[in-house]
Amino acid sequence: MKLVSVWTVAALLPSCLGAEIYVSPSGSDDATGAIASPLKSIQAAVDLATAGSTIYLREGTYSPTTNIQITKSGSAGSPIVLQAYEGEKVVIDGEEMPGTPAELDASLDNDDRGILHIQDAEYWEFYDLELINGPYGVYSRDASNNHYERIITRDNYESGFQLQGAASNNSVFYLDSYGNRDPRKNGESADGFACKEGEGEGNILRGARLWNNVDDGLDLWEFKSAVTIEDTISWGNGVNRWDFSPFEGDGNGFKLGGGGDGEIGPANHIITNCIAFENSKDGFTDNSQTGDFTLTRNTASNNAAVGFKFASAVATLNDNIAAANGEKPTSLSADQISEGNSWDGSESWTDSSFISVDTTLVQGSRAASGLIEASDFLLPKSGEAIGATTHWS
Repeated sequence: MKLVSVWTVAALLPSCLGAEIYVSPSGSDDATGAIASPLKSIQAAVDLATAGSTIYLREGTYSPTTNIQITKSGSAGSPIVLQAYEGEKVVIDGEEMPGTPAELDASLDNDDRGILHIQDAEYWEFYDLELINGPYGVYSRDASNNHYERIITRDNYESGFQLQGAASNNSVFYLDSYGNRDPRKNGESADGFACKEGEGEGNILRGARLWNNVDDGLDLWEFKSAVTIEDTISWGNGVNRWDFSPFEGDGNGFKLGGGGDGEIGPANHIITNCIAFENSKDGFTDNSQTGDFTLTRNTASNNAAVGFKFASAVATLNDNIAAANGEKPTSLSADQISEGNSWDGSESWTDSSFISVDTTLVQGSRAASGLIEASDFLLPKSGEAIGATTHWS
């Protein structure tokens, strides 16, 4: 999805249809919102925006004391866009918001969740934003048809990025989500990316990197519909870097479901060209979720427990690699369909099976497009077309 075109508006108030609205940390909410007279408050710009508006955030750090509530909608042909202006670096710091952090075992009101709190809102696009120290970074509830691209969610006090409830046709491209933790739960729930407690269709996560989060890299807890996950890397999750006691973090790379009795419904997730390494539990697990999963050309390497663990879903696994995981390569029930994977042959896969196991190769900066630099990381020395590659298209 590309950025929408810019509508030029001369000498008109920013509340007009299709306006460009500018915001700056040095602006004023008594200003007009024009480029030479920017607003100060992101919320003020959101309140003014209508279908077709583009809100440009100028460079700097924004420190709102309450979260940014997005509860209106654009339209399919005229979305509302919130983005950094022309490559400028924009950071939204939620440290002064309620719940940063909430006390141990405290509840966090729904309305306080997220630096960006998006609820019952459709046809928004978000680009090039860094969200830090918030009560969640992005929290979207019962919101569909929204697009997020080149977003960073780091060091938040709950999950970095969460879709919850009724959610359809949301696309999240090139997300970096790391260092998120939840002191109020001693690590039980802060994931890099989570899609939880709901259902919908057409949701896609592409090109994400999810690392060093206190719980799981990716968590689809009690989400009953298909999610498509492509070109995503999850590593270093579930490690107690914050000295929580008792520590409750899980640490799966890709937790593809789970929940209580009656809350687990069939979900036909599709996972392609993804990598899980050095997580404190499993690489890929259905976590008791039911449904028909398809996993093609993924790699699980050096996770503390199992590379691929599927017992409740019926997974079709083709051309995947499990190497050097702590307990065993796989734990698969008889219902799973496995063909052409590393464990289907006689060879034992180890670190020496790859051209490179240098993890720094996937930790560099992204290109302007959002792509990471392609490398030989975890490519088989044999040249087989098997496992994941960082040569993203």
